Amino acid sequence: MTQPSQNLDSSLPRIIGRTRRLPSQQRTVFDEIFHSGGGYVLDFSDRTMAEWFEENFDIQIFQERFQVEGASKGKTLRGFVEVAEPRLVAQVLRVLWAYRCSLDGYVDTYAAKEERLKAWLEQFTSELENASTLNLDDAFTDFSRDTTLPKLRASIAADLVAEKPDVALDRVHTYCVKRFRDLLASRNQAVDAKTPLDAIFGAYGKALRDEGAVSEFALPTLRVQHKLFNSLNQARNKRSFAHDNELLEVSEAQFIIDCVLASLAFIERIEASRQKPAADLDDEIPF
Repeated sequence: MTQPSQNLDSSLPRIIGRTRRLPSQQRTVFDEIFHSGGGYVLDFSDRTMAEWFEENFDIQIFQERFQVEGASKGKTLRGFVEVAEPRLVAQVLRVLWAYRCSLDGYVDTYAAKEERLKAWLEQFTSELENASTLNLDDAFTDFSRDTTLPKLRASIAADLVAEKPDVALDRVHTYCVKRFRDLLASRNQAVDAKTPLDAIFGAYGKALRDEGAVSEFALPTLRVQHKLFNSLNQARNKRSFAHDNELLEVSEAQFIIDCVLASLAFIERIEASRQKPAADLDDEIPF
């Protein structure tokens, strides 16, 4: 799973603004790179720009949420930069830069200026990657030598970065089953192959309680997480590509995924501190 770049030169002025990713001054540089002032973008027509985004990234670029400034090609591209998942924006801009460089008449004739534009874009895309709120590497880990695990994680990451949580649901479910089975196996607890995800997590939660791995303040949260994994299990079975289903609405799928990511990250922190002394728990608190 690709991690955001951390190699930003702290001596360079930051490009991304506090309230906008492209403040007005930086927008001028952006428009200079992609010839996106006056409503245009490179050599694209409306049709060819729509085709380019769909063929390269499966993105419907002329959708309303990207047209916060207006419906022209230039305004739509800048709107995409402002509102889309930052890692996705970085990916798109790098490929769009390569496309720009393949065209006649769009590369600046002054080599030094072209290098400055390239350096600006490299910094901007690095800042975008670091601005992403997707905590994928905190939630999804290579916890075993299972050869399918890296491919599973990469597939999940690709769909979540591409803003397709509805498509990722099935594989997120698969990852969770694998992870909680592994955590129970490390505690010498076998799990039947037919046991559903919520029941597997329930067994794991009881193990945490019995070990005193979490305080009485966190136990109610674990009970809520048990319901979360039941919801993920139901969504996977009835509204994902696991079967011939109608997919869950993107906003609902994203909400479930966001909750699962937070839960998995919390669990990884618990596991990382398993050897540390834990507070005594009241044995009478039901899980």
